[in-house]
Amino acid sequence: MKFLIIFISLFLYALPMKRGDFVLIYDNSQINWANKFKIAEIGGIDDDKITSKVKKLHNIKLGYDWLAAFYFYTSGKNNKFVQDFYIHRKSYTLNPDGPFLHCKKNGYNWCREYYYNFGNEKVIDKKIDYLIKNLKKHKLNGIFFDWASGEYILQKEYKKIYQNFKKLNPNKNFFEMIGLFYKKLKQKNIFFITNQAFRHHKYLLPYIKYDMTESYITTTKYIKKRIMIQNKGVVEKVAITDYYPIGSLEKTLFYINLLTKYKKIYQKFGFKNFIYLNYLAPKYEKIYPNQSLYKEVSPKNGIFFSFAMAKLTDNIVYAQVTESKKLEENPIYFYDLGKVKGKNYKKLQKGIYIRFYQNGFVLVSNNFDKKEIKLNINKPFYDIYNDKWIKNNLIKLNYEIDTITNKKLPVGRVFIYKGKK
Repeated sequence: MKFLIIFISLFLYALPMKRGDFVLIYDNSQINWANKFKIAEIGGIDDDKITSKVKKLHNIKLGYDWLAAFYFYTSGKNNKFVQDFYIHRKSYTLNPDGPFLHCKKNGYNWCREYYYNFGNEKVIDKKIDYLIKNLKKHKLNGIFFDWASGEYILQKEYKKIYQNFKKLNPNKNFFEMIGLFYKKLKQKNIFFITNQAFRHHKYLLPYIKYDMTESYITTTKYIKKRIMIQNKGVVEKVAITDYYPIGSLEKTLFYINLLTKYKKIYQKFGFKNFIYLNYLAPKYEKIYPNQSLYKEVSPKNGIFFSFAMAKLTDNIVYAQVTESKKLEENPIYFYDLGKVKGKNYKKLQKGIYIRFYQNGFVLVSNNFDKKEIKLNINKPFYDIYNDKWIKNNLIKLNYEIDTITNKKLPVGRVFIYKGKK
C-alpha cells in the first residue's frame, strides 16, 4: 500500500523522486529492496556465498571486512592468506600467543582472532592485495570496513596488544599506520566506506570519502516485560527503540554538529559525507484490546525520526530493524529533497528544529502533548508521514505513544514541494 501511494503521488503531483543512497542487507530476501539504492553492503568480502547476491544486484556492491583482525579457524580449514599470516604471526600480528578477546567474549569456540600489525608495511600491502583479489573474484565494487578507526586498541582489555604494537614498532603511531593503509587504498582507486573513522579523524578522514556513525540518533535496548508476540510466543524481554542513546535531543545535536564540523574540515581532501546508521525495534500493536498479544509492525515513527534528524545536517541515513529486516523498508529514502539550503538548521522553538532543502524540508520535534506550527511558505507541500497535502502552512504534530513503555515519542517529519510534470 505504501509503495502504491508513492506511485499515485508521483503520477498526480510529480513529487521529486530518486534512488536511495545506502542500504545494508543480510540475505537474498531483500534483493529487490536493495536494488532501489545506489550502494548496498551485502556481506563478507571473502565469503563465497556472497556471489548469489552480487548477480542479482544492479548497484555499487560492498563487501564487509573486519579491519582490525582475521579469524583463524581452529578446525584447520583456513585459506592461504590466513595460513601465511599464521605462520608469520610473530611479526604480522599483535597477539601471536593471545589473548583472543573477541572470540572468547562471544563464545566462539571455533576461532582465535589475530590482530594485524599495521606497523609492518608488508602486512598493509598483503592485506590490500587480498582485498583486491576478493573484489575481483566476487565482482564487488568496494569495501565496507568495520572497526575502521582502530579505537579498540585503546580499550583497557587490549593493553597487552597495544604494548606489543609499540614493542614491534617503537617509532610509529598506530593510527597513522591505519591512515597509511587507507591512503594506499585511495591511491589504488579502491572505493571503500569506513565505520567510525571520525574517532581518529586527523589521521584517517583525509583518505576517506564516506564514514559511518552507529546509533547516534536511535538504537535498541531490551526491557523486562512479559508479553506474547505473534509468531514468536511468550518473551520475557522486549526490544524497544531508544530515541536518545546519547541522552537528549540537544546532546544528539551537539555530536551531529561536531561531525558536521569534521565534514567541512576534510572536504578539501575529498571527504563527501557521513552515513548515519541507526537501529530500531519493531512497533508492537495489540491484536485484541483486552489481551497482551501483540504483532510486530514497521516502526514508521522511528524511521522518520532517524531520517529527519540526519537530514538536519544533510547526511546519508539508514535505519535497521534487526528483529525483522522486512519492517525497515519504507519509501522515505526515495523522495528527492534536492540540495540543502542555508548554512545550518534553524530552531523554531524550544525542542523543534527545521532544515530547508531545494525540494522541501525536514522537521524534528521533542515529545510534547500537541503542537501546531505555522510556517511562512507560499506554496503547498506534501506531508509524507501522513500522506496528505498541506495548503494552509499549518503543521499539526501528534505524538505517538509507545505501546510497551506508554511514553510519548519524539517525531521527525519530511515535507516535499510539488515538482514539475
